[in-house]
Amino acid sequence: MNEIEIYRTMVDQAGSLLTRTVDDIDGENFGKRPGEHMNPASFIYFHVLRHWDRDINVLSRGQAPDADLWHREGIGDALGYHPLGTGLRGLGTGIGYSDAEVDAVPADRETLARYQQLLHAETMAYLDELDEADIHTEMTSEYLPDVTYDLAARLQHLVMHTAYHTGDISYVKGALGQPDATYGGQGD
Repeated sequence: MNEIEIYRTMVDQAGSLLTRTVDDIDGENFGKRPGEHMNPASFIYFHVLRHWDRDINVLSRGQAPDADLWHREGIGDALGYHPLGTGLRGLGTGIGYSDAEVDAVPADRETLARYQQLLHAETMAYLDELDEADIHTEMTSEYLPDVTYDLAARLQHLVMHTAYHTGDISYVKGALGQPDATYGGQGD
């Protein structure tokens, strides 16, 4: 197994875990805050996907933020929500949002799930285009000033960021009183 195949496996596993976790949230809890100033699962899901798009399309492929998959596939139009100009550096990825800006992100599980499926397919197609040397070619981006990185670093970020925030979504679910279906509820 080469390094690209390993990253494919890692992206698959992180994406599958995210899907299972989001699919398990009751509809009424998906867009509900678990407490004051705490983010709902729907917003965390949005944030994970926007960063995935940024890692692959903006930072790795060098596309402009308004040419990422979100824009090319009309996700913003489907949601009636256009995040550019919001949050840290105006990138619209869910960092630096006020409570009002968090509340403005639609809790549309179906559209966000379609966005995730498209991101996964695009990521796998991108990995298919690469050879081993591409993984460690140094690059820079105006969107990460003063940072040099390689594709391996962006893929590692994508996987770890997804796994980390999947845990946050599980926490939100529990804080709202929804049992964890993977645990079995045996009280052990």
